[in-house]
Amino acid sequence: MAANTLPIFTKKGNLTANGGTTMTTGMQTAAADYTGISANNQLLHTAGADGSYIKRIRFVYNGAAGNAVASVVRIYLNNGSTNTTATNNQLIGQCSLPAITAIATAATAEVEVPLEMMIPATFRIYVGLGTAVTGIWVATAISGDY
Repeated sequence: MAANTLPIFTKKGNLTANGGTTMTTGMQTAAADYTGISANNQLLHTAGADGSYIKRIRFVYNGAAGNAVASVVRIYLNNGSTNTTATNNQLIGQCSLPAITAIATAATAEVEVPLEMMIPATFRIYVGLGTAVTGIWVATAISGDY
């Protein structure tokens, strides 16, 4: 069988949580799970009708609410079914988030997690914090739909 020799390019960017118009909201409450089933995990990305390419996920701290303790963010791939069933989710990445002292005169922390992966149509990406924070971590998937 011949291999595909042509590169695949995305048609349009998809920075929304549901593949439509809703942007992701900030994370403050701990999901504190390792399976993706917590109601506190947030939908970050839904693949388009022909699938998506996820280049990376960017986490930016919004310190308007104050300082933050160190935490961890876990990233789950969901097969398009309910995320409250553990077998529909797979942990695909995680990263440490630093403790932060909010400051009005300097930029606060930004953390990026490279994924570089294609996901099938209707698959989703969920993210969740390991511990609650005072401020708000905002996640954005840098991605495109085929």
